Amino acid sequence: MKKNTQKQFAGVWLDNTKAIIISNTSENEKSDYTISDKVKAKENQSGGSEHSMNNSKQGDTVKYFKSVSGLLSNYDEILVFGPGKSQEQFKNHLDEDAQFKSKQITIESAEQLTDPQMIAKVRDFFKNRQ
Repeated sequence: MKKNTQKQFAGVWLDNTKAIIISNTSENEKSDYTISDKVKAKENQSGGSEHSMNNSKQGDTVKYFKSVSGLLSNYDEILVFGPGKSQEQFKNHLDEDAQFKSKQITIESAEQLTDPQMIAKVRDFFKNRQ
């Protein structure tokens, strides 16, 4: 079995409700990027005090970030983009995870994009790195 030394690239469009992972999963350098996974954040339905709802929301965010980061662990370079502060919070989550210490993670702001626009953004970002 030969060892694949080619770097693996992925992009993730992320907000506080969903994440869309875009990658070039084929070993063929010429193949295009596609959406490889979608993750939805759990919607918080709980009632109660503001404090308990905030604690529940924080716990749900950590679970959401863990489920997304689990899908990114095999990639060497990751582009995280999306609206608001979610991409910064997710990068902070990755920075605290030992398995992401050696990976190059870039964050960028981006508004809502169509699936083809997201794929094009990731492809264009990584096109000169392969």
